[in-house]
Amino acid sequence: MIMKISVCIIICLALAADIVADSLDTELNSKEIATEDLKDLLFTSMQSIISLNDLVTGLSKQMAELTILSAQTTAKMEISTTETSIATASLSRELENLKKKISTINDNFTDLESRKKDKGPWKCYHYTESDREWRANHEATHAEMCERVTGGKFTRGKNDLVPDCGTCWCCQDQSALIPVDGGWGFWSDWGECSAECDGGVQTRERSCTDPAPARGGVECRGEGEESRECNSEQCPESPDYTMYIHCDDVLTIFVDGAERRPAGLSNSGTMSTLNIPASSELIAVKCLENGGGYGIIGSVQDAEGGDILVTDSSWKCSNTWESGWSLPGFKEGNTWRAATDLGDGHFMIADHGEDIPSSNMNKRVIWTASSSDTTVYCRKTIK
Repeated sequence: MIMKISVCIIICLALAADIVADSLDTELNSKEIATEDLKDLLFTSMQSIISLNDLVTGLSKQMAELTILSAQTTAKMEISTTETSIATASLSRELENLKKKISTINDNFTDLESRKKDKGPWKCYHYTESDREWRANHEATHAEMCERVTGGKFTRGKNDLVPDCGTCWCCQDQSALIPVDGGWGFWSDWGECSAECDGGVQTRERSCTDPAPARGGVECRGEGEESRECNSEQCPESPDYTMYIHCDDVLTIFVDGAERRPAGLSNSGTMSTLNIPASSELIAVKCLENGGGYGIIGSVQDAEGGDILVTDSSWKCSNTWESGWSLPGFKEGNTWRAATDLGDGHFMIADHGEDIPSSNMNKRVIWTASSSDTTVYCRKTIK
């Protein structure tokens, strides 16, 4: 821009000089000028020409400076163009390398849709140099080599002629690696009710097998079991059981831990009779022997006279009192042993056998294993 302005100024100055010259010619031609005036005019003209010449010289210097600046700018532009060309060439090489890698990948893996239609989503593996060295050092078979290459999930090898695998040495069916989330199967039928009346519970189940979770798939969400109430109608009142028992000498009776005082309890020679709820769980008796004979004999019958239990070796007896011994939840320790049967000839069978009813069970006289025990504790679970 500066160069253009300078050129324009020079052209204008030249035109001005021409105008001055033309003016002088006109004056000389049209008038008769005195010699002194002509000298002044010529001197003024010469001064103008000198000024114009100085201006031209200054503009020439500016033009030279502009030329140098332009050359420097051009050099920088050439350098920038060169760097851009180098960067472009480098990117072109990277692009070519990327295209080659993509081409290699495409050569190694066949079309996915074709695999799905034909042999499944096969994936191909190739040996590396380290793989070949490993196989040589271990004298491995091809199948062993493929198990190593595929991480132990080898499906087929090259010799199996899987068409989708091309030149792969080992082929793996990727569908075998896809996680399978679990799914619920059908509910089972409702199970048996836990009670015949007064409310019970029945359950049904389903399993997470349709399909079962596999290869890292998630388990089924929700519950595999559900329950519902059943047989909620009230049970009819059950008649009480009747207990018949005799102890030589002093008897104490507990039903589910509660002490009971039946009729005849105060008379050591008399059989005691006691009604107990059919829901009772445990009978416990304490017998104190004051000298002479000893033993315990008894039975429990339902309303129809059927045997519920009798005294026999299924009872547990001990000579040691323990806290909670008369309760259903008591844990019997080492002092509790199976009751000892005192035999058919025991006097209590002869004296009281007929007083204690028994329809089909063989009631026995029981005690601990030691005849020296004077206080005996015996217990029996009803149901």
